[in-house]
Amino acid sequence: MDLNHKLSRRLITFAEQFENPVVRIEDLEGIRENSSWSGVHSWHFHQLQQFITYKAERAGIRVEKIDPSHTSQECSACGSMGTRDVDHFSCSECGRKRHADLNASENIAQREGEPCTA
Repeated sequence: MDLNHKLSRRLITFAEQFENPVVRIEDLEGIRENSSWSGVHSWHFHQLQQFITYKAERAGIRVEKIDPSHTSQECSACGSMGTRDVDHFSCSECGRKRHADLNASENIAQREGEPCTA
């Protein structure tokens, strides 16, 4: 729990540096049922999202939940479906190559989401 408090505080402190900040997070509801990664069961993601949301609200920062579908397979530059191989993303349409998580985070930043409340 202490780690989630520290992570959420650092995120909000970072977001406060920007004019009209918005924090976008993946809607991870159902992740435990749909994930093949065994570590997901010990990860307190729901708690972290709650901490981010309530701390953001106190700071006047909007939080949006984003549909996570295809965020790491869709090219953040051209929108085409690319290929993810472990940590690497590549797009055959525009030739973009990047770390798959960076590509996914760019897609999340570009999507509109639903307001999230604590």
